[in-house]
Amino acid sequence: MAEFVQQYALVRWPVVAAFLLALGIVAVRLARGHTDDRRADAAADSAHLLMCLVMLAMLLFPAATHPHAVRGLLTALTVAFAVLLAERVLGLRAGSATGDGVAALGYHTLAAAAMLYAMAGHDSGHAADTPSWPAATLAVLFTLDAVLAVGTARHGGRWHRFAHPVGAHPLTSALVPHVVMDIGTAFMLIAAIGR
Repeated sequence: MAEFVQQYALVRWPVVAAFLLALGIVAVRLARGHTDDRRADAAADSAHLLMCLVMLAMLLFPAATHPHAVRGLLTALTVAFAVLLAERVLGLRAGSATGDGVAALGYHTLAAAAMLYAMAGHDSGHAADTPSWPAATLAVLFTLDAVLAVGTARHGGRWHRFAHPVGAHPLTSALVPHVVMDIGTAFMLIAAIGR
């Protein structure tokens, strides 16, 4: 991925700027603890925060970021999100969680797993042997999700079933971090295909 990131600097720096914006929004949401008179979903916001930090490290320091360390971190994130998702599903069945919270954590679990999949071939010597269609399919799905999220943002509190509701001020909501994560994950998957 380092070679891809360094080779396509015109794409790299706008993506870095988007992740910095998303990181700032998520940090504000976590600090406030609420958004537009609704309690923030701290688990999903924390997921955005961690994933933004991982992506920023990979984009800002592509040559210095050790693939094994990134894979280990993404594995830990995927497992942590899966555990939180299981807890939410159990909470939903018990009536103490909402379906939106379950869907949001499901999305983050899938995104972390897709990022892990994108990193799976690094330094293994087998990257050329792996088929590119799974990564291409996932990249298309995350891109479509970003388009869907932006396209339905005007529909009030139910703008997208996999993210937080958008309030009166979209830049203080989870819309931007969600779309940035979609684009960043698609970027990683495309980089995995191009290596």
